[in-house]
Amino acid sequence: MYNYNKMYTTKYRPTNLSEFIGNKGVIQPFIRWLLEWDVNNKKTKCALVSGANGIGKSLLVELILKKHDYNIIDLTIGDDRDKETITETIAPLLKTKRTFNGQENVLVVSEVDGGGDYGFIATLTECIKETCIPIICICDDRYNQNIKPILNYCFDIKLVKASFDDIYRLIYKVVTTEQIRISKQTIDKLYEESNGDIRFILNTLQLGVKNGNTSKNIQSSNIFDTTGKLFSMDLNIDDKLRYYWMSHDIHTLMVHENYINNTLSSRDDVKRLENIAYSADSLSDADLIESVFDFGLSSYVAINTIKATSKCNKKSMIKFPQFMGRVSTMNKNKKNKLDYNTIKLVGDKFVATANNIVTDGVPVKCKKVKTTNAIKKTRTKA
Repeated sequence: MYNYNKMYTTKYRPTNLSEFIGNKGVIQPFIRWLLEWDVNNKKTKCALVSGANGIGKSLLVELILKKHDYNIIDLTIGDDRDKETITETIAPLLKTKRTFNGQENVLVVSEVDGGGDYGFIATLTECIKETCIPIICICDDRYNQNIKPILNYCFDIKLVKASFDDIYRLIYKVVTTEQIRISKQTIDKLYEESNGDIRFILNTLQLGVKNGNTSKNIQSSNIFDTTGKLFSMDLNIDDKLRYYWMSHDIHTLMVHENYINNTLSSRDDVKRLENIAYSADSLSDADLIESVFDFGLSSYVAINTIKATSKCNKKSMIKFPQFMGRVSTMNKNKKNKLDYNTIKLVGDKFVATANNIVTDGVPVKCKKVKTTNAIKKTRTKA
């Protein structure tokens, strides 16, 4: 049994820039932009840090700001990011250059391409235009159309997949320190499957290779299969954790969607309700920890998710989270919304004015809708 308080993602997390894995070429331009930031240069008022998931974007920002003693104002995807909140809470802070102890302020906005509440991108763009302090935005996809409005004001910092030599030095350090036996062929395979995701590599070394599972392609199973494994009573906690880390970003939601239908059967209804309550409590704990958005706590999210399955056994079809579908629909409705209360009848057609169209980075075309014969007759009578 491992000491899960010592996850490799925490134990081998770089503490200074010299330990950062790969992308050495972007560090000095990033620092130069920060130290030479000019409030009058509208084209570089914001730095856009982009790159694949797990490549170290947030870590690089944190290390650079820590080295130069900046005060970080965080705006994460877990915060309220609607127009009203940003205008009332964040915008006033952008006028304050320093803290009471002399530290310079920097606004860091995580996952700007991950969507947001109504008016997020538009309001963020206005903040960038008016800011008196540097702003750093972080995204996975620099070419996402949602963030197009901010690109004209951004200094690009693109992180790429770390080289094999950089990754090999990290793996060598881990396997020698932890006394893990691993072949050169397995290292090559791990590098290709990771696509530059450092967290994926560290989690695999701890929960996959260390368990002796080096021959199986750890990306070959889909989330329905791996969620089924989490509910299986035939696997121990180490095996379940290995499956959990294959798709750790969605497994908690998958368990939440399916735990009731897979709760252990009992003739005693009270006992069954106790089992459901036990799983619900564990998922609530996982959700609370995950809301902090600290990767150092990811091991606790994993343990609580696995704990939620301990009173379950797979006995029904695994379903995809309905929550994901509802979020997709909500975001779509927010981007394409008309205020029908103010649509006017002009001539024989309904017309919506431009002010009534709600947009958030997505152009919406308003088509004129012809009235039916019944409406025409009604107007004639009137």
